[in-house]
Amino acid sequence: MISDSLTDYIKLVQPYTDSALISSENWAKINAVAEFFPSHITSFFGFECPLGVAAAKSDFLICVDVEASGREILAADHGGLPKSLLSTPIWQHIHKFSQEWQTKNATLEHQIHNIWLEFDIDNYENNLPIPSCFFGSEPIYSNKSPDANLAQTNSYEWISRTALKLLLNANLPASVEAQFFNCLDLLPQEAYVFQTGVMLARNIQNQVRVCIRNISPEQIGEYLQQIGWSGSQDILQVFLRELSSLVERIDLDIDIGESVAPKIGLECYLSKQPKLEPRWQLFLDYLVNKNLCLPQKQAALLAYPGFLRESSAENDWPSYLCKSSNSLANNSESVFFRKLHHIKIVYQDDQPQLAKAYLAMEYRLITPDFVQSWRQFNNSLKESKLSIAVIS
Repeated sequence: MISDSLTDYIKLVQPYTDSALISSENWAKINAVAEFFPSHITSFFGFECPLGVAAAKSDFLICVDVEASGREILAADHGGLPKSLLSTPIWQHIHKFSQEWQTKNATLEHQIHNIWLEFDIDNYENNLPIPSCFFGSEPIYSNKSPDANLAQTNSYEWISRTALKLLLNANLPASVEAQFFNCLDLLPQEAYVFQTGVMLARNIQNQVRVCIRNISPEQIGEYLQQIGWSGSQDILQVFLRELSSLVERIDLDIDIGESVAPKIGLECYLSKQPKLEPRWQLFLDYLVNKNLCLPQKQAALLAYPGFLRESSAENDWPSYLCKSSNSLANNSESVFFRKLHHIKIVYQDDQPQLAKAYLAMEYRLITPDFVQSWRQFNNSLKESKLSIAVIS
């Protein structure tokens, strides 16, 4: 495989991840997939871990954004992805999408910030890894919303007839596109789609997943009823009231085909990490009591967050990152941060079916300018709190 691969990053997170979440066998499969990709394809990757089952397994996710060199790697004809990957149709589609995104299509370049590649590790058997693919975009509002940027897009057609067509190498069936557009039209005014994806790894050509943000718990049930979801709005609303008392935000994931699938996802977020946010403990206690999370996985999740500095792991630090920090001032240092990103609850048949935790690993180059900006930001927060206290 290639030198300076993503396995150099994986070895920095594996020792700090409890075996209750990811087994050694699962790590071996993750590393086998990571070997196909140069380390500098991403600065942000993660793992999807089911919480209610004893099996310590995880899927593997890579974020490729416009600010790093990942897009160029996916788009390159030479020196990017291994030729073995580009010999497969799905990777050819991703490659073509990336080329259009990089240089050829102004709409994609303006609208799309990143793509996520998600690998089903449980079913990986040392063959060529095939991902599902999601793209993060500028907020996609209903065209009926005052926040919709009609001057830029004028319609939703760029999503289905350009972006999704490139990934699928085919048009969406007309009935699916009509349902997709209808679901966008019916979004509450403030709500927007922030991720759109297709399950390429599962060879699903007639369904689109959309992830919706800025939709209140009270709006979720009403919206699902409007778009033809088959579940009970009243039963869901009771569950959402429980969840919303424990977390800061709930995003909604739906799968759209000729109709809206009965299975939905509820992405639950807390902005701070467990040491600074006691609601993580309360939320996970709730999931344990609901039989959605095993106690040993709860403990493993709470122990996961932290960071690793280059100066404390010099012998294991990826050479690519050493070059990056050495090229700047001596006071610069690269750091990896481990975070709990969010927990998704899969809901179907009027009850929660399972919970999955999303563990993030993010690389940052800490420079004197970064430290100064951070101090100024913290000071501004303190001043704002002081002003509020004085006014109150």
